[in-house]
Amino acid sequence: MKRLLSFLVVLASFYSVYPQNKQAAQIKAKYRFTSLSRHVDGHDFEKTDDMILLASPVGSRFFSAKTEQYDSLMATPGGKKKYNELLSYAAKHAFVIENGGITFDSSKVDIPSNGVRFQVTKPDDAKELTVIDFVAQEYFKYQVPLDELTWTIEDSTKTVLGYKCQMATADYHGRKWTAWFAPDIPVSSGPWQLMGLPGLIMDAQSEGGEYKFEIIGLEQTNQPIKPRPGSYDYTKTTRKNFRRLQREIHKNPGKAFPDGSVRIINSEESMKARMAHDLIETDYE
Repeated sequence: MKRLLSFLVVLASFYSVYPQNKQAAQIKAKYRFTSLSRHVDGHDFEKTDDMILLASPVGSRFFSAKTEQYDSLMATPGGKKKYNELLSYAAKHAFVIENGGITFDSSKVDIPSNGVRFQVTKPDDAKELTVIDFVAQEYFKYQVPLDELTWTIEDSTKTVLGYKCQMATADYHGRKWTAWFAPDIPVSSGPWQLMGLPGLIMDAQSEGGEYKFEIIGLEQTNQPIKPRPGSYDYTKTTRKNFRRLQREIHKNPGKAFPDGSVRIINSEESMKARMAHDLIETDYE
């Protein structure tokens, strides 16, 4: 009850200042994003990244914490120089030679690096999402209508981070998703493109477990919902065209480097490994 009252007070405060500060977030949620990949020897392994959701009752932005750190550094004056200095320092001090091998001691230097490249923004009261994503050494931007996602609210409940959550399911862009949302947190938002329920989506998983988002932290905030740090040129495309390109690169990684700078040997085993797990959206045909 205390948590619910606290969130309601923050929500009331948000609306009182909304005309002057439309881009202020009400909540900041941290999610662990997990996706499955497969080695050429046939066994699956998990790739993870920590993602941040900044959300208000009318808008949101979802992004990788690592990528945001890297972009923020590169967007500052002298950022590239600072990054190169960190690389030079790491080359001298962070690589350890022992037992005939070389390891990197990350405790000696913190070098920002890209995590997951996709970012999803819902502008205030918009009817579509803006997605930024990366493939073939290039950033793309496209729109996704919100009405393409329709939920069915189920009877099952469970507790997540101390909040009673209700289950909802949806067939979305080729995958079936199961989500758990908290009605006591009055923000109709969630990780990635998953939103539109009467409460914050805390956990979500695709059928078969290839992709999942699990909330690992939640706090109230008035942090501004700002665009991606820096200035960029994006190639405009459509969602399906982007996924088709991504799938083609997934099958043939060498096509991402037309200058031949990276050579990929497409053995039958490596092809099977890359094809074992499909994209997060599978309706690209």
